[in-house]
Parts: sequence; structure tokens; C-alpha cells
Amino acid sequence: MLLHPRCILPLLRTRLERWPIVVLTGARQTGKTTLVRDLLPRGRGPDALYLSLDDPDERLRLAADPVRRLDHGNRLVILDEIQKQPALLDAVKLLADRKQGHRFLLLGSSQILLLQKVRETLAGRATLLELWPLALIERVAEAAVPTSGLDLVWREGKAAVEKLATITVTADEARRLRALAEDHRLWGGYPALEPLPDEDRLVWLRDFRKTYLERDLADLGRVADLDQFALAQNLLASRTGQILSYSEVARELGVAVNTVRRYLRFLEISYQVFLLRPLLPTLSARLVKSPKLYWTDPGLARILGEIGNGNGALFETALLAELLRWRSWQQDPPSLQFYRTRAGREVDFVLHNRTRLLAIEAKASERAHRTDARTVSDLLEANLPGIPRQAERLGFVVTRGREIEPLAPGVWAIPDWRLFGPAE
Repeated sequence: MLLHPRCILPLLRTRLERWPIVVLTGARQTGKTTLVRDLLPRGRGPDALYLSLDDPDERLRLAADPVRRLDHGNRLVILDEIQKQPALLDAVKLLADRKQGHRFLLLGSSQILLLQKVRETLAGRATLLELWPLALIERVAEAAVPTSGLDLVWREGKAAVEKLATITVTADEARRLRALAEDHRLWGGYPALEPLPDEDRLVWLRDFRKTYLERDLADLGRVADLDQFALAQNLLASRTGQILSYSEVARELGVAVNTVRRYLRFLEISYQVFLLRPLLPTLSARLVKSPKLYWTDPGLARILGEIGNGNGALFETALLAELLRWRSWQQDPPSLQFYRTRAGREVDFVLHNRTRLLAIEAKASERAHRTDARTVSDLLEANLPGIPRQAERLGFVVTRGREIEPLAPGVWAIPDWRLFGPAE
């Protein structure tokens, strides 16, 4: 089995040292079990106990006497597929409250049944992490804890961009990284896909959607018409990267707007879609304004939405997927939004906190031109809600090209494989 480095590992180790309960969630097949059993040293050592709740016999044994069976002192108790038996959270809470060194790592394939119970039972005791499919840096890097171009830029700012621009990448290495980036945009990051030929990858992605429908929604029991829901997924995937209009989707599906809202909520909490909110002065304003809809994996978006490779929305979706993965392993993740003026001019992604702002525009071509930097430049000069003027502001137009090039003051064209690939 090919084991890729997972950038979330240092953050997971830190949380396990500081919190009695760590909850790691994510879509099915993102590698949660592999992460804790094969990559986390403590997860496979004698001081850890791994219990899979996919095993019905294990569920019966735990249900009979949960406190005694989970009481292993200082050993790390790993409960996989915890959403199968959420009643165990009461026993986890009881043992954690004894403050006798108990440590628990809870793995869940879905937020659907898990997170509400976690919030109700483990509030103040648990910390939450999310594992997404593989990021590009995790596919291409060889270091155990790789550093991407974006890691470097977010840490060091403008100096890092200038540093990246001076690093010479050999022609062979550039070809390798560009080919992997193209494959990543085309098929997405689910680890099981990598060793498969293209025809089997297509089968796998289609079966993944079917499994999701049959397993997660069977757990919910709230979708009466699975065929209609499958059609909704196809329609929504074809709209990835667009402003979401519930009424338009409802009209095309022939269902009520509330049904569309419910479908989207299911897709959100099972990590299939992400609703990107606009950069506006207040939280209430951001929630009221229409978000942009993105599928969280470009491979699934392409297959379900029948989107051609090279499509601008698919390239934008791939960038959003990389940003979600990058944020998941940050100790203090910045806010992620999009920016849109009243005149309709838009910057696809804005990462920001109190000290730094990074504006990112997606351009699915080999080259960017100075005209592509105009809206990004305008954003860098604008008075923005919650972002101090003294915060360092940088802009990127991300392409499928080869070189890092200046486009305007504070704005560069940068290939996706340089931004999301290894920094050195």
C-alpha cells in the first residue's frame, strides 16, 4: 500500500497531547484509519487500543459495559466509525472527566450523526479536526512533513514569493509536477484512486457516490427519493464554482426550495460540497447573501457534472479543494471567502486574518496577463471589513503555466503546482 505523508499529522499529534478527546471527521475513503494506524506512531504502538465500530460484535461488547471496556488508563483509545454507536460518547465523557490521563481519538466518516452528539455531550472536552482527500503537496512531496508554496507564502509573505520565483526547477521535475497537478485536477485526491487505471478510477468514483447514497443517507433516513437526490447531485456538480440560487435549482429539479436546501445540507455535512461565503462587514450579512457553490473534490465534480477537462469552473473547484485541505492543517486557519463588487467584478478566493490577506484569482490557462490582475489589485487597495490597513496584502493569479511572474504591484501569476506543490 502506498502511504502518502499527511500534512495534518503534526496538528493531530499536538491536539492529542493537549486534549483528552480528539474527533477526526471527514468523508469516507479519505484515509482516516490509515492515518491513525499506519502514520501516527502512537496509534500503532502498545499504548494504543484500536476498536472498529464497523464490527457488530465489537459494538455489542461495548454496549454491554461501555465504561469498563473503554477504561484503559493512559492508553490512547481509538474508536473508529464512532457515529455507528454515538451512545458511547457518554462513557467517553465520564472517563475524560475523571482526569486520570484518559485519551480518546474518535474517527467518524460523517458529520451527519456525529457532530450534533459531540456538541451536546463533549462540549468543552473535545477538539475537532477534518481530514480531506489528498492535497497536491501530499501526492508529490517526499518529506514526512512537506512544506508547500502556500505554507511558505502565508508564513513569510512577499519575501516568500520572491524566494519561490528564484528557485530553479529542472525541466524534468517541472514536467513531473505539472503532470501530477493535471492528474490531480482531473481525478481528485481520494487515495484509493492513485494506483488504478483511468477506466477503474471512473468506476470507483461512480461507486463511491452510490455507496454514499446507500450508507450515509440510509443512516439519515430522511431522503424519500434517492433517484431524485442523485439527479440533484448531478445538477449541483454541474454548477460548481457558481453563485448558488436555490430557486433556480428547485425549478430545474421540479421540487420545493426547502427540499433543495435540505439536499444541500446533507451534501455539506457529508463533505461533498462547500458553500463559500462573500467577504462582507458582518456575519449576518455574509449568511444572507448568496454563497458560491463548490464541490469539494474536482474528480467527483467532473464525473457527476459531466464537466470537460480545462473548464474554468473545474480549475476553480480544484483550487478551492486545495485551499480547504491547506486550512485543515493550520494551527490557526485564516478565514476563506470570495469578494464581489456591486458591479459584479469578483476575486475567487480571499484568505485573511488580522496580519495578512491573500487574494487568489483562478485562470485555467497557461499564461496570465496584466489585465487579469486588475480586480485583484483593486481588492488589495480596498477598505475591507475586519482587515486592518497595516495587514500585508498579496495577490495571485493562479494558472496552469510554468513560471512565477509579476503582473502588478503586489500581484503575481503563479502556476498551481508551484503554489500547492513543494516549496523547495
